[in-house]
Amino acid sequence: MTPASSALTTAVSRPSVRTPNIRLRNCREERGWSQEQLAMELRDFAASREGREAGVTGNMVCKWEKGDKKPSLRYQRLLGALFQRTSGELGFIENDTAHTAGTTSTADIVGTVGDIAAGPRPAHLSGPSRPGAEQRPFLRLVAAAEDATTVSPDTRPPWERLSVALRQQAVATPSVVGSLSARTAGLFGLEERVPAHRLMERVTAQLAALSRLLEAAPRSAVRQALAVTAGETAALAGWLAFDMRNSADARAYYRVAAEVAQETGDDALLACVLGYESFQSSMNGRPDKACALLAEAQRHAAHGGSPMTCAWLAAREAEEQAHQGDRDAALRALDRAVDAFEQATPADDRVWTQFFDRSRLDGMRVTTFTRLRRPDAARATALEGLRTTSPTTTKKRSLLLSAVAEVHIQQREIEQACQFAADALAIVAQTDFSLGLTRILHIRDHLSPWRGIQAVRDLDEQLRVLV
Repeated sequence: MTPASSALTTAVSRPSVRTPNIRLRNCREERGWSQEQLAMELRDFAASREGREAGVTGNMVCKWEKGDKKPSLRYQRLLGALFQRTSGELGFIENDTAHTAGTTSTADIVGTVGDIAAGPRPAHLSGPSRPGAEQRPFLRLVAAAEDATTVSPDTRPPWERLSVALRQQAVATPSVVGSLSARTAGLFGLEERVPAHRLMERVTAQLAALSRLLEAAPRSAVRQALAVTAGETAALAGWLAFDMRNSADARAYYRVAAEVAQETGDDALLACVLGYESFQSSMNGRPDKACALLAEAQRHAAHGGSPMTCAWLAAREAEEQAHQGDRDAALRALDRAVDAFEQATPADDRVWTQFFDRSRLDGMRVTTFTRLRRPDAARATALEGLRTTSPTTTKKRSLLLSAVAEVHIQQREIEQACQFAADALAIVAQTDFSLGLTRILHIRDHLSPWRGIQAVRDLDEQLRVLV
């Protein structure tokens, strides 16, 4: 093993003895809350429920989620009442019979949106509820809309319903729009860790709630904001459908998201949709078509005021230009991506760019350099990416690990390539990430000359079990 390859291998963080509380983090992100916002909500909840203050801070929530500390029994009870979840569902009981450690259950995925959309539960089934919740217009409107739907169910596909709603009048208040917008942001955050087929139920419930509100009120600035949130949610549904290999549904969701973008004049949203669509062209072996979509997307993004979207799209173009062998165009796109990323302020950008951090940019740079046969640049970028990325189970990490595996293949370091591919495959298996699996299958094709090596045979066995 060369010193450089050793550095790449050791850059992968070793598992820590602490166990992050993913379930608690998921519950928080479902509400669209930051760690500090959860602390504030918990303080308010404790005061109204117990009549005394709670000293919880955002830093304490951070430690709970990272596994550095466990909440006291008081905070466990308060969190359970606030989220209306059991201790097991919040990750406080390691050997909960309803869950298996290290996995995400259906109950973890199908929680708050479904509960809210289902309306009030019967008194004998209801757990503790937050005082004052019945005064929230969002809860009242969504519950009332779902009650009406229960009597006369709407069998139209979600994208068709939203498309029709866009042509009708709608009513909503700023507080309703804010609640729904935060929830869509939370769903985008969950996409990085939750399998698409599990998250889709929640996203379509959110889309149904948005469609009901759009169908009910007059055109106004508030309605436009509501429509934008619906468009963002439809774009996410399209991406999930693509990940589930349902291209027909993906196209339908993208179509209605583009319809929202055109109606509201949201160039950034249209750029996002075109960027998502480029992946299907790439999967179909058409990098030229992907580049055309990405060029159009970047023209819209330039007018949409979303620097991080510009960075992501430019990096996507770099990958596809490298795929079709255009070295100069790929490097120019990569330079634009880095420049836009440095100028961007993530907190002020759009919900779909949450995933696009330094590690994801580095992963796309590694892919570009590898496709251009620039191993030194690819190796240096891979080393930096592995050092800066969090060793958590996320889909974007699987893509980075796959890119690093390709670097090792070009250097004929087959055992190291198989190690990184196996690590990526473990994440793919947990998140059911089809794009990640496609990347690993491409890696396996590149490993064909070494099919007799034990490391390759072991990777084959892992793939056989998964596929």
